[in-house]
Amino acid sequence: MMEEEELEFVEELEAVLQLTPEVQLAIEQVFPSQDPLDRADFNAVEYINTLFPTEQSLANIDEVVNKIRLKIRRLDDNIRTVVRGQTNVGQDGRQNSLKPYQLFGK
Repeated sequence: MMEEEELEFVEELEAVLQLTPEVQLAIEQVFPSQDPLDRADFNAVEYINTLFPTEQSLANIDEVVNKIRLKIRRLDDNIRTVVRGQTNVGQDGRQNSLKPYQLFGK
């Protein structure tokens, strides 16, 4: 029973996360990327198999994990920078919208 609920949840989540072809094309035009993680048809199993094609390649798992952690840190930093920038723009906009009232004393 629990497996059915989990499968249903995954299917619902995938449906929500599916972007229309138009949106996907717009994203690719604005943010071109060669990273397989950015592809609309990303397949986690295929990606892992490219990272570790043989059992012997699993010996490098620590190195791969560290590279992925570094990438995550960079992405987090980029997200933080963008969010801060948007917050500053919003604050500047509010301050600028008050200027006419301050000028005319209303």
